[in-house]
Amino acid sequence: MKLKQKIDNLLDKDFKLVEKRKIIFAIPIVILVIAAVMMIIFHFTLGSALNLGTDFTGGYSVDIKLGNQLTDDNYQEYYDKITETLKSVKTENGKEYKITISGAMQRQGSGDNASIHVKYAAVNGVSESEMSKQINPAIISALEKSVLNKVPSVTIKDNVITATYDEPIDDTNAGSPFETLKNAFLAIVSDIGLTESDVDVKLNTENRKQIIITSSKTVENSSEVKDKIVSAMTLPDVYAGSVTGGDLVGATVSTELLFNAILAVSLALIFMLCYIGLRFQLSSGIACIIALLHDVLIMFAFMAIFNIEINSTFIAALITILGYSINNSIILFDRVRENMRTVYAKSMSPEGVANKSIKETLIRSINTTITTLIMILMIAIIGVSEIKIFAFPIIFGLLAGTFSSIFIAPSLWALFQRVGKNKQNFRIEPKNKNKKTEKKSKPTEIGA
Repeated sequence: MKLKQKIDNLLDKDFKLVEKRKIIFAIPIVILVIAAVMMIIFHFTLGSALNLGTDFTGGYSVDIKLGNQLTDDNYQEYYDKITETLKSVKTENGKEYKITISGAMQRQGSGDNASIHVKYAAVNGVSESEMSKQINPAIISALEKSVLNKVPSVTIKDNVITATYDEPIDDTNAGSPFETLKNAFLAIVSDIGLTESDVDVKLNTENRKQIIITSSKTVENSSEVKDKIVSAMTLPDVYAGSVTGGDLVGATVSTELLFNAILAVSLALIFMLCYIGLRFQLSSGIACIIALLHDVLIMFAFMAIFNIEINSTFIAALITILGYSINNSIILFDRVRENMRTVYAKSMSPEGVANKSIKETLIRSINTTITTLIMILMIAIIGVSEIKIFAFPIIFGLLAGTFSSIFIAPSLWALFQRVGKNKQNFRIEPKNKNKKTEKKSKPTEIGA
């Protein structure tokens, strides 16, 4: 009740938002300047001003075929493994490349045909030949090792080495995985400064996920020793699947699809201008179109500031926001039209009419935005990665659209009314008008 009372008290006050148009117009300009600065920084640090996905720039793709191994329960686990692996890919000469995943991984097929499709961008400053001959094979090899094989996490404490796996290790026969791993470790004992007589290799029978190696000597606890143990004790899983790909992906959006999207948006803006101009005023239509252009620029600005990938999903989000924002603006200008028809309009300035209309539609606009924003935020927080990529630009667009429909569009309309031909609609009648009327209607004298 206290919140409602505060809102009611706020609405009872005289609104003078439109009069502060200089501050209103300065806010998006500041955001655009920040975006321009960040784009310059990203250009020199990351090699690209905007984080364009493979839909625009092209790139490469790889398919990890997992079959029945891929389930709803372990999908996130595979997702994390793939992401981490691509970030730490190394070529044969030890050079590390931080591969950037483009868009969201796509889960494809089901049952025996289940797989994960991954698109990634080419490394900046690397030729196509080097990508094909060195980096792509390194990516496939790294994915085969980390995703398809059973890779242990190794810890060393004094004279005890523990290799822990995600799944139980079978030791029921002479050729079991445990025997394979035991022999693999014994083959490298000399490389870590031990001998076969120094070590005892056993399987932890409680969880069957740990191989515990006890040595009579202290084992060196270094990353080099751990890497050798991990490499030797990685268990190939013949049932896990396969990794194929490294194929070049063309830039699909940057050609025909991008042109069609721009054409569709341009035609939509033209038709919106015609509709609003006929239904309300031409100045209202122009104000709405400028407000929509503001929304587009602000969405791009936030994507640039936070370096979020721009792909085909962004185009869908952009078109969604244009439709959402114009709806708010039309409702406001409907109130402007109704207020102009009242007897009070003759004694009000354009700013007064705009402020009154904002005041009457403010709660509706805020409530609509908040309810929509709650749903989008939930999707961004708990949704799958494919939906999250769509949710972030929608959030930016919602905020920009609400700001433009409440502040930008009515401020522009009032400004146009001030400088345009419709200014006379708001002239206050002169005080001596009644006197002039009285003189004209004065009765003639009798006998004149």
